[in-house]
Amino acid sequence: MTTAVEETPLAEVEALVLGRYGMSVRCTRISCERDELFHVFSVDGLQYILRMSNPADDHATIDMQIQALAWLAERAPHIPVPLLIASLDGETSFAAKVGDNPRRIIWMTSFLEGLALPKSASSPAQLRNIGISLAELGLALRGFNHPGADRVLAWDIQQAAACREMLPSAPHADGDKPWNLVRAGFDYFDEVVYQRLLNLRGQVVHADFNPHNILMDGERHDEVSGILDFGDMVATQLINDIAIAASYHTDGEHPLSKVAEMLGAYHRVLPLLVEEVDLLYDLIITRLCTAIAITEFRARLYPANRHYILKNTGVAWDGLQRLTQVSRADAQSILRKACNLE
Repeated sequence: MTTAVEETPLAEVEALVLGRYGMSVRCTRISCERDELFHVFSVDGLQYILRMSNPADDHATIDMQIQALAWLAERAPHIPVPLLIASLDGETSFAAKVGDNPRRIIWMTSFLEGLALPKSASSPAQLRNIGISLAELGLALRGFNHPGADRVLAWDIQQAAACREMLPSAPHADGDKPWNLVRAGFDYFDEVVYQRLLNLRGQVVHADFNPHNILMDGERHDEVSGILDFGDMVATQLINDIAIAASYHTDGEHPLSKVAEMLGAYHRVLPLLVEEVDLLYDLIITRLCTAIAITEFRARLYPANRHYILKNTGVAWDGLQRLTQVSRADAQSILRKACNLE
């Protein structure tokens, strides 16, 4: 999935930015699972993000992210996504060898100000605005196509069956973790959900609207000020996008109370079909099972990066256990009511 890279000395990163972008800067490193990511401070007070992509990443996938940002900047400039920064040669990306690593695709974007969602004060208005932002993004991406989006991605909910091989071999491996719930989730996906999912509408979606990829206004915590990380973009079913976002918000008084708040706002901007809403509960469970399987597997594979890899996994375990206590019929009723479909 990734190729291990050596940390590029910051002095070499700063020299690269000076040579390619004509900026005198200071750089700091940002923790990142796949790529090398840098926070860039220019002498004129502006800030940027520089990304050196993992050498194993497909060039078409990288170009998809770049072209999507260009598409959004042209067609939906009100959506707060990073802006591409061109080099002195007018390129929005280029290949270069820096440090002891192979040639990699390098690109720079603007820096978005804001407070990471987990650090902000939660409220119903905030949940509604997150739903609205995701729906607006989905609408803006309608018509966007790129060869890099037609890929097999482990994180894509429709590929969930492939994640089964990542599970521990023993049914009760890893202490007291309820792996039986994960296996049951994958079983139901294989037996029932998958065929229904294939009949639903699809498009290219963000596919990773997790709290660490959403910035809120520093003073008005209800307002979304930034949407980050388009690295998991994929052509899949539209409903998967809201299922992914919802999977991080099962901690309310009822496991679906926050989800319903977000979903209702999403639906008012981008109306969903009843067939999509009725499958959402199972898609959220599938996403949680997928997240658990992938992150626990990667943490075993890359123990040095375990803390970063597992940053959302505890939420996934909690969400899975809470959601599986809700009957499917009750869940469908709650989500239909949120969309005024009953």
